[in-house]
Amino acid sequence: MFNTNYEVYRQWLRENISLTELDSPSALRKLTLYLWLGRNYRIITEENTRDKLLITYAWLMDLYNRAHKKYGDKWQQGVLDQLLTLETPSSEEVNLAYWLLGLTRKTAQNLDIPLDQFPEFLQEAISHCNTLFAGQEYATYRDQAWLFLSAGAATLNIRGSQKSFVGKAAEKVFLKASLSLLGLEHGRDFRTALPSDKEVLRETDAEVETKRGRIRIDMGLIAEGNPEVISDKINRVGRNGIVIFDKIGARARVVYETASQSSVKLIQIRHNQPLFELYRHLAPLVKVPLKKPPSAESKLEQKLNNLPDAIFKLS
Repeated sequence: MFNTNYEVYRQWLRENISLTELDSPSALRKLTLYLWLGRNYRIITEENTRDKLLITYAWLMDLYNRAHKKYGDKWQQGVLDQLLTLETPSSEEVNLAYWLLGLTRKTAQNLDIPLDQFPEFLQEAISHCNTLFAGQEYATYRDQAWLFLSAGAATLNIRGSQKSFVGKAAEKVFLKASLSLLGLEHGRDFRTALPSDKEVLRETDAEVETKRGRIRIDMGLIAEGNPEVISDKINRVGRNGIVIFDKIGARARVVYETASQSSVKLIQIRHNQPLFELYRHLAPLVKVPLKKPPSAESKLEQKLNNLPDAIFKLS
């Protein structure tokens, strides 16, 4: 029986990556602090992603070396057959089954390749690969090329899942943490992740109670090149609403003019003090006196750490 050593791979990730679990309270606190300080949060998430990829590549190489010793030139089929016989495969082993074919789960779905057709698809792909490399000066690198194919699938898989998850998670906790630190109470003074209804046709990230009603907040960790997304959010939040984004490049003036005409507050995170801007905009509008956030990083981090863990839990 061939051992994938996925437990070793999982443990190695846990011990060597600072933000292995990006949905943990400690990781989300760190991301929130970066956003409060106007820094590029993608730097730390990219480090996390890169480290995860490097460790994944090492796992795949180790797996290849051991599988080739056991199964020879049919190492791919040997490993796949083993994976398909598992009653309760780990998430790592499920991913590995797709990566062996050079595919991600999404790609396999798009190609309409169900699990029971994996052996046939793999055999046809290997036959094509053998023909492709026959008589070529690179023929001795056939297995290594296949390993790169698997690593490429792993890269797409990991990068895609990391990017989608991190953005949504960071947005969610940023609003809860920011409004809570300013002295507002969740459920009483503000609500988050409101579903669409007859009044607002699309989901709203947050609503804050004011002296004369409620204002909406929409957030998107949007980098340069997406001004149209910000413009769409401006139209959705309404008067005195707030749109928070990472940064804006081209057409910035047009977007700010549109926001001004609609009486919408734009808050850029990067190279800015987003928490102070949020405080200054909300202070004259809300029902309760707001707490002014500290400017020193050490004090801000202390305030962050004093917030309850519940704010940084996604479920």
